[in-house]
Amino acid sequence: MQTSIPKYNKAEIHYSLIPYYWNKGYAFEAVKALLNFGFKRLKLHRIQAGVATGNSNSIKLLQNIGMKQEGIHREILPIGGKWIDNFSYAILEVDFLEENP
Repeated sequence: MQTSIPKYNKAEIHYSLIPYYWNKGYAFEAVKALLNFGFKRLKLHRIQAGVATGNSNSIKLLQNIGMKQEGIHREILPIGGKWIDNFSYAILEVDFLEENP
């Protein structure tokens, strides 16, 4: 017997902090709380995020939280009057729950 897969079982997260709060762990804690809520409470299958290719702090955060880079979207973000490339990151429920039971 085949089980049904929910059609809308994924989410995308975004975050932005005032520079004063950068490098203090707040974004990491917020993203981890969102992943916990998404996977453990909402039973999502996948959570994804995008990050400007030059944003090394956010790239490090997403990698440290367990997200994997899946690709690049060319010239998708309008920042500072020009188009910026964006890395695509994601984590699956099985991967997150393995590290965070």
